[in-house]
Amino acid sequence: MPSTAGAAMPERAPGARRFVGPVVEWAIWIAILAWVFWQTQRFDREIAQYAFGAAGWPRALCIAAALGATGQLIYRIAEIRRGRAGRPESATPEAEVPRPSLWQRAKHLPIFIFPLIYLYVVPSIGFYVATPFFILGLLLILEVRSPLTLLGVTSVIYGLVLLLFTRLFYVALPVGRIEAFYDINNAIIGIARYGM
Repeated sequence: MPSTAGAAMPERAPGARRFVGPVVEWAIWIAILAWVFWQTQRFDREIAQYAFGAAGWPRALCIAAALGATGQLIYRIAEIRRGRAGRPESATPEAEVPRPSLWQRAKHLPIFIFPLIYLYVVPSIGFYVATPFFILGLLLILEVRSPLTLLGVTSVIYGLVLLLFTRLFYVALPVGRIEAFYDINNAIIGIARYGM
């Protein structure tokens, strides 16, 4: 019997197991989105000035997220078939990636905590006042430092949010419990709906 003690083992062709993770992830997303879509029937009522009803925009978001999840699945399957899934082009299998320090990991906490703070203050000061500061704060957390970029991105995103929620979807967002912020939020809504 020949000895195999120093012989290299032949590489096995990638099997169907490599596709299980992306398919399971996709199935979980589709299940969650299907459940949310099904839940929209609880508040599906006609709105006088909006043809799609109260459940129109949540259903559109569910469909868009399902299309995004399906596109991600197709992309990941294509990457697995090319043999590039999960590692950058320059990485070699034996290269060891250094573990990030505690400080490096702690630097990522604000990206998770800041949205929670935003959700906490929105009922008090209102969506329309809090949102531009949220967008600006998020950009600063993501280390965007150019004043022109900060102003431009905040203005464009906030303008699109105003356009979508006040003129297109007619969604009632929180206007704040504090009287001064309540008045400011209603003034912003009035300006956004000017000419309608």
